[in-house]
Amino acid sequence: MGDERGRGGKLEVDPPNTSEPPRHERETVRPKPGEPEAAAGQSETGAQRSAGRPAAASDTNKPVIIAILYLTSLVLGITGLVAFILALVWKSEPGEGWEASHYDYQIMTFLLWLGTTVLGIILIFTIIGALVGIPLLFLAVVWLLVRAIMSLIRALNREPMPNPGTWLA
Repeated sequence: MGDERGRGGKLEVDPPNTSEPPRHERETVRPKPGEPEAAAGQSETGAQRSAGRPAAASDTNKPVIIAILYLTSLVLGITGLVAFILALVWKSEPGEGWEASHYDYQIMTFLLWLGTTVLGIILIFTIIGALVGIPLLFLAVVWLLVRAIMSLIRALNREPMPNPGTWLA
């Protein structure tokens, strides 16, 4: 009994560990397309999953972020420029194959939207051009909205854009 006593005459006993492991260590993780499959029935910890990936890769869906920034630019304005810059930066980084078509599509969306908006604003300051400029600005907003939503839907499904260089939807 003397062996189990610690300092001060108190009994030191470690309680049994009855807690469950974290959820990510209990479940079997299905690999994403292009990732090597784990052996059947094995679960991977976060460290094991990240060990096989390049350091720059993550589960962040960057085209979704850009599409949301374009949608918020209809209210806030400046987020469209932020989205354009992010698309340019992220296009040069390695990523999944489907993302490249989204970056091209989103860059084209910004450039065409910017050009149409500038043209509409210039036309508003002319007498006859105001009849064309105001509807052109309205169409530019609708066009941006449609393209951002189309990109968002495809990015959430991790599908490439079918024709990223097109002017239409």
